[in-house]
Amino acid sequence: MTVKLASLKADLDREEKGDWIEYPEWPGVEFNVSSLHLSAFQIQRDLLYQRLGRIYKKKPVPRDVLNVELGKLYCKHILHDWKGLDVPYTPETAVEVMTNPEYRNVIAAVEYCAAKVSDFEVEFIEDAAKNSASPSEAA
Repeated sequence: MTVKLASLKADLDREEKGDWIEYPEWPGVEFNVSSLHLSAFQIQRDLLYQRLGRIYKKKPVPRDVLNVELGKLYCKHILHDWKGLDVPYTPETAVEVMTNPEYRNVIAAVEYCAAKVSDFEVEFIEDAAKNSASPSEAA
């Protein structure tokens, strides 16, 4: 089998604008998210890691601190809406939830869904060589 090159292309429009992704662990819950590959997010995330690296030097950054800071970035660049939670989405509510260490499970769910926005299906084509004899066999 041969992989169809065009099937490997990222859907940049979907990754930037976002899409609804179901979170499989919580039936009925969906997040409208952009991709973690979003350039603006990646730049801000990298700057965050640099800043936290200067603060904590050679020590690991406490997970609660990192989750709060990443939560802010997710609200700004990645998370656009949610469905299936008992509290309606508003940007203000999203910031409250995504920056609260007690909601680390929601942060993880948003990360999961944002990663899934970039998924693609590899398409295969049958090798033409398998369907015809090679030139040396034909002679």
